[in-house]
Amino acid sequence: MRDNFPKGIDILFDLEGYKSDNPNDKGGLTKYGIAQAYHPDIDVANLTLDQAKEIYLKEYWIPLGCDDREYPFDVVLFVQGVNMWLRAKTYLDQSHGLLDFFMLNLNYYASRSLDQRKAFLTGWCNRLIKLYHAIK
Repeated sequence: MRDNFPKGIDILFDLEGYKSDNPNDKGGLTKYGIAQAYHPDIDVANLTLDQAKEIYLKEYWIPLGCDDREYPFDVVLFVQGVNMWLRAKTYLDQSHGLLDFFMLNLNYYASRSLDQRKAFLTGWCNRLIKLYHAIK
């Protein structure tokens, strides 16, 4: 539900709230989790916190259907949707609770290419652990 968007954005910014330009990241320059490669019309380097919140509401929270979910499902869908887009919604719809959802996410991360796993697997696992603790 929309009332939980601020909680979701706080959790997300705790995970994504830094600026990075990792050469292994297909998104390129990223700030607040907004990647330049996927938002070519946005000046990511100069992106403000309020602009990032607006992008997340319009491009992620609403399209993923988070308003139609109860807490904590709305928040986990949003946070993981930012990381894996519609795959997160599919996993949530297929799961039988949060533990199952988290396991589907871990399985997906483990199935990524070796290069991606080497570069990001630890971060992806830490993301899920932090998300789990944030919603409990």
